[in-house]
Amino acid sequence: MALAASWPFRRISSVDYCCEEGVAHDREEVLDRIARTTATNRECFARADDLAIRDRLMPVLQGRVPDDYVRSLDAIGGLILPGTVVGIGSMCRRPIHGPEGLIAVVERLTRILPIGVKAHLFGVKGDALPYLTPFARWIASIDSQGWGVGVRQHALRHRIAKTDALGADFMERWYRTQCARTLETPRHLPEAAASAPPPPTADPWERAIAQARAEIRALIESGDLLGPVL
Repeated sequence: MALAASWPFRRISSVDYCCEEGVAHDREEVLDRIARTTATNRECFARADDLAIRDRLMPVLQGRVPDDYVRSLDAIGGLILPGTVVGIGSMCRRPIHGPEGLIAVVERLTRILPIGVKAHLFGVKGDALPYLTPFARWIASIDSQGWGVGVRQHALRHRIAKTDALGADFMERWYRTQCARTLETPRHLPEAAASAPPPPTADPWERAIAQARAEIRALIESGDLLGPVL
């Protein structure tokens, strides 16, 4: 936050805990990471307020299924200033289609984002852009490390240095390609069916553990507990 306050950046984002399957292996861990994202949003906002840069801080939502993002938004709704941008995390390894796909998440959020609030989508692949065009008025920006992956692979393949000039060349080409994709005919997907929640466990010990984790998550989200999650 001190670095963010040291220069007039237009937008800075809160810390968040990604929920991709490779990181969060089960449902409990997804919920744990959503709780910690809520807590770090609150902490970042408190520090931004002290440093007089709150108007530039972008909160970040996290989750796996669309309902998770609703939960995440509800938890930090009071932090989102009118007319600002909210970040949507864990997009980079997400499919476009399906009940947990990029479009299912974006479609759900466009129904509940506060009036005047737009989204920044982290890690969107270029082939998703024609499917996002119908939601353009809700999207402020996207980012991607696609160009960075490309330049690293190119440098390794040709056994050359990954210089700033080479990186700038790949970034420019990536940017022009994405701009061209935004001009393609918009593509529409049928509304995805919601994923069914997992059935509750019949084991009383497992139920007790799940209840304890839920109570710890509530403490983390409220800021009363910031230590490790079970």
